[in-house]
Amino acid sequence: MNRTLTLFFITFSLFINAQEAYNSKSMVVSMIDLQSSTYKKDSTANAFFIYEKGFSRMENGGNYNLLTDYEAKIKILNKQGFDHATVKVLLYRNKNNKESFNSLVAYTYNLEQGKVIKTKVEKDQIYYEKYDQNFTLVKFVFSNIKPGSVLTYKYQVESPFMYKFNGWEFQDDIPKIYSEFIADLPGNYVYNIKLVGTLKLDTRESTLKKNCLQASGYGSADCSHNIYAMKDIPAFKKEKYMTAKNNYFSRIEYELKEFKGYDGKNKKYTQTWKNVDDKLKKEATIGVQLKKLSITKNLLPDSIQSLPKDITKAKMIYRYILNNYKWNKKKRIFNDGNINKVIKDKVGNVTGINILFHNILKQQQFNVHPVLLSTRDNGYATKIHPVISDFNYLIVQLSLDGETYLLDATEKELAFGEVPFRCLNQHGRLLDFKNGSSWIDIKPVKRSLFYYKEELKLNKELKLNGKAKHISSGYHGYYKRKELDQVDKQSYLDFRKKKVSGVKITNISIKNEKDYDKPFEEEFQFIRNTETIDNTIYIKPFTLPFFKETPFKLNQRTYPVDFGYPDSYTYLVSIELPEEYEFVDIPNNSLFTIPNNLGQVGVNFQKNGKKLIITHRITFNSSYYPVEYYKILKDFFNLIIEIENDTLIAVNKVN
Repeated sequence: MNRTLTLFFITFSLFINAQEAYNSKSMVVSMIDLQSSTYKKDSTANAFFIYEKGFSRMENGGNYNLLTDYEAKIKILNKQGFDHATVKVLLYRNKNNKESFNSLVAYTYNLEQGKVIKTKVEKDQIYYEKYDQNFTLVKFVFSNIKPGSVLTYKYQVESPFMYKFNGWEFQDDIPKIYSEFIADLPGNYVYNIKLVGTLKLDTRESTLKKNCLQASGYGSADCSHNIYAMKDIPAFKKEKYMTAKNNYFSRIEYELKEFKGYDGKNKKYTQTWKNVDDKLKKEATIGVQLKKLSITKNLLPDSIQSLPKDITKAKMIYRYILNNYKWNKKKRIFNDGNINKVIKDKVGNVTGINILFHNILKQQQFNVHPVLLSTRDNGYATKIHPVISDFNYLIVQLSLDGETYLLDATEKELAFGEVPFRCLNQHGRLLDFKNGSSWIDIKPVKRSLFYYKEELKLNKELKLNGKAKHISSGYHGYYKRKELDQVDKQSYLDFRKKKVSGVKITNISIKNEKDYDKPFEEEFQFIRNTETIDNTIYIKPFTLPFFKETPFKLNQRTYPVDFGYPDSYTYLVSIELPEEYEFVDIPNNSLFTIPNNLGQVGVNFQKNGKKLIITHRITFNSSYYPVEYYKILKDFFNLIIEIENDTLIAVNKVN
């Protein structure tokens, strides 16, 4: 009996291990590839790459085009993975030339009654459609897809655009067991090479390939033969508090820096910031518009014009722009930025609105500069070398009386000196055509705050009579005002009254609704329920928790947490009992600190006779937390949820 059981467990163990022994070394579809039905490194995966490989190089002869061979093998685990049976490839084109898609070979493999069945993707399953002005979309669709299917495909893309050497994306929205990229770079083409993301390469090799490129009548060039590979690559899964996916998912990028001709003539493609500044100075949307000061001379009313040059005047100009010119929601650096048109139409894109704002301030003798930046949804702007296409937004920097203010005249609910949340993307490029442009940090000057104060009194019906004052400042105040601006005031108040089940809110009042430089305040009264079990009354002290659930739910996050701004939350609650009742169970005080003093959460209980004072504080001392802090932040938020939603105060009647 024991020997039989031992043999069974050994056999079962070998079977389980075999289930995960996918052939990740080649395109050959193994029996294990077909028989296995799980991916143990990610139990949530619906599909995954078993194997993937690419090879880019310049054609040796012919048109000397850039050739990229791609091949992949994908396992479909369930019906939710069927989306990956449609493969999409983008082909670049311009007015004179285009990329081509060639030599597709694709099959679906299924195991049916012990036999391997192959289904080929035919030519009529390949579709071409216009994607946008510069790209054509190629799609091909696998058939006979089932849970357990294995898909294999290979193709070649031929490109005449040598300056657009193909990069490689190691990470996707499904996991990969193995991904490899080979790049043969001709020695006379010099590229800026960038590895993006937090994942590490398992293989990085570079060797010299002699005479890889022959140019008839000119000679030959050597190549740098590069091999990059990663193993066990997690899926890229979006989650709250991240900037653009493009900032993080692991990949290699190439940008042509210089071409060294066989005739000894070199051509530089990567510019210096001095070159860029000179071009922007003459550019129609930026440089030309920044010179248009005289047309702003009579735009301001005399009540503002006559003021001395101080912070009060700057704030009034800021409000004047916000009240008289409307942003059309377009985020552009170039095109449609003519301020003559903005003045006439009273509407414009962000560049037009903010250059007009800049010019009015400058006409009034303020020290101002435009700042180019990339918004959070657009990705980081490259700092290593100028890539002007990285930028999609323009704001204004004001220097006054030793203080520096970043300003954006597109959002009326923002206080002076605050820029929209979309702008909080690390850094921007301050344009100074006289002294040269420079990088500056784009970050809030002040911490954003929530401060809730509530007084609770237990009444004879064993309900809680409550009186509350909620204060929101910084970006928290902005969001409250934005919410109020979307509807009429009465609708907002009605919504607030219905927000929490079991709580009847009355007598709501709002302060500083339009006084944007002050905190947004709400005061209200309410009645809420308690819970009685076996003659013990249980009170949840926090009427409106700051967080109802944790925003962090991934097992593994491969990119940092970026809140955008540091903030603090304070909830001060007093609970008062009638004489005939007493507190019988009060939770213990607790405190959790993020290492390096990057944050703190805690709750403190202080009893004084029939009154209990509860102080709950959350502090984030940074807006940015690297990947290694993710597990800590998950624990941090789990404690917040526990404190705010599960804390109970037990009360009994005095015997």
